[in-house]
Amino acid sequence: MISQPFQPTMDIPYYYPCNFPLIHEILQRQGSISSLGLLASSRLYSLTSCSDRGLIKPYFHKLDYEEPMWEVFGEREFDSFEQGKAYIRERLENEGPLVVTGTSYCLPYGDDYRNPEYIHKLVKQDSRLHLVDHWLAVYGMDEEHFYVYDPVPSKYMGAVSSPDFQEFWKGNKNISELEIARRKETLRTYGTMEIRAVETLDSAGYRNMLRSALATQAYEFIAGRTIWEGNRSYYFGQAVTSQLLQRLHPDAEVDREQEKAISAFLFDMRWSRYFFHDLLEEAAKWLNSPHDQYVEEFGAMIARWEQAHKLLQIARMKRSPEWREQLTDIIEQLAADELRWYEALMTTHQHADRFRQIPSTVENPGPTPSHREVIERIVLDSCDELNRYHNAPIPLEHGLQAPLYGSRGRLDSLELVTLLAVIEQSVEDTFGVGITLAELAAASMPESPYRTVESLVEYLEAQLKPCPKDDEG
Repeated sequence: MISQPFQPTMDIPYYYPCNFPLIHEILQRQGSISSLGLLASSRLYSLTSCSDRGLIKPYFHKLDYEEPMWEVFGEREFDSFEQGKAYIRERLENEGPLVVTGTSYCLPYGDDYRNPEYIHKLVKQDSRLHLVDHWLAVYGMDEEHFYVYDPVPSKYMGAVSSPDFQEFWKGNKNISELEIARRKETLRTYGTMEIRAVETLDSAGYRNMLRSALATQAYEFIAGRTIWEGNRSYYFGQAVTSQLLQRLHPDAEVDREQEKAISAFLFDMRWSRYFFHDLLEEAAKWLNSPHDQYVEEFGAMIARWEQAHKLLQIARMKRSPEWREQLTDIIEQLAADELRWYEALMTTHQHADRFRQIPSTVENPGPTPSHREVIERIVLDSCDELNRYHNAPIPLEHGLQAPLYGSRGRLDSLELVTLLAVIEQSVEDTFGVGITLAELAAASMPESPYRTVESLVEYLEAQLKPCPKDDEG
């Protein structure tokens, strides 16, 4: 059974994540005009952003914008393959293609298929990768096959055997070697995602959405906001360029590792500009002059950023003593030109509505939790996660006195290591501190910190004073 005629585009630029092409196809089938460039910009993938660790990635959710184009309104996990299979069949008969999530490790047409490097790169000690489920769309099925659309990165559309699809659909959560991955988003087994348009866009609505995306982008770039969350900072727009220039400052210590970090920082800054260039090309088609000129000018700026990165690589290879000063001069001029360009764009769209932001509903936030209370919550939440997702036997009804490991504890060695990995990630997310707990030698100490929730909290509290910032990147 194949759902309604399905001929999606396979020509997807390599820098798009796997979800946008699927969302694009679904919105079009719902009667809404869509494009990849606008979808990416609606999530501000087009806006350069970074953390205080120098990690360049989208941080849309930290700017409190509402979803302007699409939303997930139903996420399901099924208890068995057969139950999920019945749902897919019903969905294909009545509504058409369905987005499902799983692991690319089990897709026979992809480079990740049973590739040990897929697991290694996610669990190695210094990995900065996030473990996430892969999205694809199912558009048909029969007794022996599922028919899938998987444009990124595999550019595949066709049949997958039912056994292979089942292994994919079990997801990363069922690969035991990945349990120790430090950074992971919510993982699902037999998961599906329901997508719908926030508003069905006709031609006029689509043009207005383009104008809103351009106005929002220009505003946020010029504003160059910094968002503080606990001990962590996140930078947006021209503030990211300022962060790069700070790393290049003559007084900043720069060794080989720092040089590599600066190079990676400068290299990664181009991704957002690729997404924004796609939006500008879409605006040139729909909004006419002066957007064709904006496309040309912004393309030239992208080329200058890439040239700056090439010059850095050459200077590093030649060990040029003046490379920081030379690169600083280039980037300062480029930053000034880019700011003037954005100011012109903002003037063009000064009357356009920006994307709506979520109004604050917190009138009395209450007292700020103490350092100790934050740590207690991290440990208790991590224990709860282990109980729910790994069937661990931690008796949380005992609160801080709940035993963990040792003579009274109920965790085995693997469960303890998993718990500590979850806590390490939560500590890093909350405090911006990289801390290593998974050293089982400590478990045999006379006063092991792993005996109870309380002893682990006290150990963490001692380790996290005075909460120095993570110095990666």
